[in-house]
Amino acid sequence: MSEKFKNSIVLCLLIAAFTLLPDLIYGLVNEFYRGNQTKKSVTISLAFALLIAFSKPNRFLKCIFLVMLFLQASQLMYFHYFGSFYSAFDILLALKEPQDALLGLFDIAFFLLIPLGISGITFFVVYYFWRKLSDGNFSHVTFNYLLLIVLCLPFLQSLNAESSQKFQPNVTHSAIRNGLYTYAYFTAYKLKQALNIKNNIPDYKEYVVETISKVDANIVIIMGESLSSENMQLFGYHRKTTPRLSRLKGNHRFIYQQSISSAVSTRVSLALFYNTVYEPDNIAHIQSMDTALYRLAKQSGFNTHYITTQKNAGGLTYSFSLKDIDTWKDNSHLNHHPSHYDDRLLKELKAMNLDYSQPQFITLHMRSAHTPYIDNYPKEQSAYPVDGQSYTDYLLNSYDNSVLFNDGVIMDIFDFFDTTGHPTYIFFTADHGELTGQNGRFGHNQVDLDIANVPFLFYGANVSEKRVTALANDLGNLPNHYVISKKIAALLGYKITNPNEKNGKFYLNGTAVFGEAGFIEYDIKEVKKQYGID
Repeated sequence: MSEKFKNSIVLCLLIAAFTLLPDLIYGLVNEFYRGNQTKKSVTISLAFALLIAFSKPNRFLKCIFLVMLFLQASQLMYFHYFGSFYSAFDILLALKEPQDALLGLFDIAFFLLIPLGISGITFFVVYYFWRKLSDGNFSHVTFNYLLLIVLCLPFLQSLNAESSQKFQPNVTHSAIRNGLYTYAYFTAYKLKQALNIKNNIPDYKEYVVETISKVDANIVIIMGESLSSENMQLFGYHRKTTPRLSRLKGNHRFIYQQSISSAVSTRVSLALFYNTVYEPDNIAHIQSMDTALYRLAKQSGFNTHYITTQKNAGGLTYSFSLKDIDTWKDNSHLNHHPSHYDDRLLKELKAMNLDYSQPQFITLHMRSAHTPYIDNYPKEQSAYPVDGQSYTDYLLNSYDNSVLFNDGVIMDIFDFFDTTGHPTYIFFTADHGELTGQNGRFGHNQVDLDIANVPFLFYGANVSEKRVTALANDLGNLPNHYVISKKIAALLGYKITNPNEKNGKFYLNGTAVFGEAGFIEYDIKEVKKQYGID
C-alpha cells in the first residue's frame, strides 16, 4: 500500500472522527442527546469523510471544513439550550426578530461554551493533522466535484419538495447532517419566496397559558398507529376485532368515542397533538413548544417517559421538547425482549419499576396497525386467513388481525395500571386512520376525513366514576385530537386559551406539519351528522 493511500485512509478516519466524535462526546454530557446513534447516520458520515479525504486540498475544501464546524457547533449549542435541533423555520422566525434573537444568544453565551468547546477542539485537532497529511495523500480534483454535488443534493431536493417533512431535524441524526438539511431547505424556501413560489409564514395570535390545579394522578397516553374505528368491533364493526375492549362497555371507568385526528400522517399528527396545536400552519407556535405536553408535564412536576416500537422515532418526535423527557426509548431499545411486537411496550414499562405514587406522565406509542400489517402481530394469534387470499382480502384480513392484537395490548395496559393501586388517567387514540378497501381505497396520506376517523378511548384505573363522568362531559361526543390534547394539558395543570379558534371549526392537516401539503377546514356539527352522532 502506497504512502499516499495510507495518508488518505488516516485522513478519512480523522475527518470521520470530527463528524462523529462531538456528537458522541456531547451525548455523555447531555443525557437527552441522541445524535449519530443510527447506523444510517454513521454510514453517511463515513462516506462524507471518505470524499473529503480523497479531495484535492484547496480553498474550497477549507471552506467545507469551516461550514461543517458551523453546522455542527451551532446545532449542538442550540440543542444545549432548547433541547432540540433548530430547523429552517427557526431561522426564518429568528430573522423576523433579529435583535431579540441576538440578545437572547448573548445572554446565554457562557452557557453554550460546553458544546462549542467540544466541537471546536475536535475541529482544530483534526484540521491540524489534515494540514500535515493532506500534501502527501492520494487526492484528485474529481472528488472535489463529487463532494460539491453531494453537498448540493439536499438543496436540489428542497427546491422540488412539496413539504418540509424530510428536512425537519431528526433527533437521532448527527448535528452536521441536521444542519445541512436545515440550511438547504432554508435557502430553497427563501429562493422560492423571492420568486413568489412560496408564501410568507402566517401570523397568528399567541396562545395564553394559565396555571390551574393539576390532577392528583398519573397520566398515560397510548398512541395507536393507523387505527380506524371502522375496523373495531367496539364501534359496530361486524368482525370480532376488539373482544376484550367490547366487554368494557357499560363500565363506569371506560369511555369510547369516535374521534378525528389532527392529520393523516404520523409525523404531522404527533407534532400537532403533542404541542396542542389548533391551526394547520402555525409555524411559530409549534417551534416555540409553549404548549408541548411534555414541557407542561415537566413544569408541573411529573416524571416523563416516552416508549415506542416505532422504527423512526427520531424523526417522529422532533417536536416533543426532548429535554423535558426523562426516559426516551425507541424500537432499538426494546430488542432484548423475546417478542417483536407491541406487547414489548408494557414489558419495558414494567421493567422500569416506576414509583406510581409519584406523578408519572407516560406515552406508549404503538406500531401494530402499520403496513405491512402482517409483520405486526404473532401469526399464531391470527383470526382471519392471509395465505392464498386475493390482494384485497389479504390486506383487510391482515389489518383486522393487527387490530385484534391491538385489543389485547391495550387491555393488558389497562389491567396493569389497575394493579398499581394509584389513580391513572389513560388516554388512547391513533395518529390517523386507515382505509382498507372502502370505495376501492387503501392506506392513508390523502387529506380526507375518512382517513382521520380514529377511536378515542379513556380508562380510569383507580379513578372514581364521578371524575370519569366529568371528563366525558368536558370532552363531548366527538373529541378530536386538539380537544383531547387541551384536556390532557388541563389535567397537567394548565388552561390553554387560543384566540385563533373559530366556533365549531377545526382543521385536518395533510402530510406536512406546516400545511404545505394541504389541509381542510371542517365543521364539527356537520361531521357529527355524517357519523350519526347526536
